[in-house]
Amino acid sequence: MVSDHVRASPPSTPTWPFRRSVRIVGDTLRDYVVTPFIKHWVSITTEGIDNLRGLNEPAIFIFNHSDDFDAPVIYAALPRKVRRKLSVATGANILDDHRGLAFVIRLCYSGFSFARRAFRPSLAYVGDLMASGRHILLAPEGQLSADGELAEFKPGIGLLAVTLNAPVVPMRLDGLWGTVPMHALWPKRRSDVTLRIGAPRRFAPDAKYREVTASLRDAVQGL
Repeated sequence: MVSDHVRASPPSTPTWPFRRSVRIVGDTLRDYVVTPFIKHWVSITTEGIDNLRGLNEPAIFIFNHSDDFDAPVIYAALPRKVRRKLSVATGANILDDHRGLAFVIRLCYSGFSFARRAFRPSLAYVGDLMASGRHILLAPEGQLSADGELAEFKPGIGLLAVTLNAPVVPMRLDGLWGTVPMHALWPKRRSDVTLRIGAPRRFAPDAKYREVTASLRDAVQGL
């Protein structure tokens, strides 16, 4: 059954990725077909898993967007109990322009469209997904890093963290940049990658969005 929250999503957002039968098929393909391919190219070390032990509610997982492989690598590195409830926010233009890729993202990663501009409807939809019990994977930079360095975060992450009163888990990927450069159709090299997971953070309802955004960027940078 699809929750009422997901049913209430905008018409342009498909609900089929969240059907139980689709999730069984998609999660199986991801874990037993896609992830072995990822691990052929990327050796993954995960640090900070203990920070997730007390996480018993939907959370926003944020990361540095350094490579087109980053979301699949993060899924491969996270515990099963987290990744089976995780949905990745993907640029609306990517899903609109690349139909085949969009299908894979939605099927295997419960992906959904996130507008880089006029993003308030997307923020509302994130709230709906979290109310239905799903974690969210989100790159607050809003675009792929051109040089591997962490860019400024879009203020939407501060707005999201405060208005939803949701825990935010900062994560940092090191060593992945250049594995699948922007617009590359195939990995360019093998990489040794470390995913560092920080402690979940929660912010007061009266916290200032821009200060929260800056704090979260500092948390990712400091891992």
